[in-house]
Amino acid sequence: MHELWAHCATTDPAEVTFAIGGAGLYVAPVREAFLAAVPPFGRSVVMSDGYAALIGAGGGKPAALIIAGTGVVGHRLYADGHSIQRDGWGWIGGDRGSGAWIGRRALRHALAVLDGIAEADALSSAVIAALGADDRRSSAWIAGLGPERLAALAPLVLATRCATATAILVRAAALLAALAGTLDPRGETTLFMAGGLANVLRGPVAKLLGRPMAPPEADAIAGCHLVARGKAPPEQVIEQPM
Repeated sequence: MHELWAHCATTDPAEVTFAIGGAGLYVAPVREAFLAAVPPFGRSVVMSDGYAALIGAGGGKPAALIIAGTGVVGHRLYADGHSIQRDGWGWIGGDRGSGAWIGRRALRHALAVLDGIAEADALSSAVIAALGADDRRSSAWIAGLGPERLAALAPLVLATRCATATAILVRAAALLAALAGTLDPRGETTLFMAGGLANVLRGPVAKLLGRPMAPPEADAIAGCHLVARGKAPPEQVIEQPM
């Protein structure tokens, strides 16, 4: 970033196109506040990070993309340049099937074991060990809990072989498949999957859908570049699928 900025500093800003994909930047007040805070450029191209990833994934062509990492979001680009977004609501209200969702289910199970409500198993043992305590001292770990800390438990679920861990992953795959169904219910376009969970869950989700899910062709930076060059449309989000 510093090298890029140093290069830009030697160029007339009026000759620079500034392109960025950031969380929530398709929302007009957020976008306007952001643009007011950055240096002026000849042209600014602003989009959500998920849309930039969608454009990179499909090379700017109509496609659908699910990003499954700490959170979850789905995007689809239509041939007329409009797009839709699904989920991306955050770990409290949404992000169904995400790393935070998986970790939350694992944490709830471990706490139920500590309370004597559920039977101990390999997953509860792994999570309790990660909490650093086997009693209510674990509340120190839970204090200030957020999506990143919850998602840090997801690898334990992926690595543990027990019925509880398997059930959590099966449910996560089902939720991601349902999300894909809202993006492309008739199977009309290429469906991509990216994010930290993609390599693990792409296969199970594709099996549930009965159709392939491809890895992205390129990343969000490539997507920003395509939009900036006019090789892909700017983000135009609609509320309902077409």
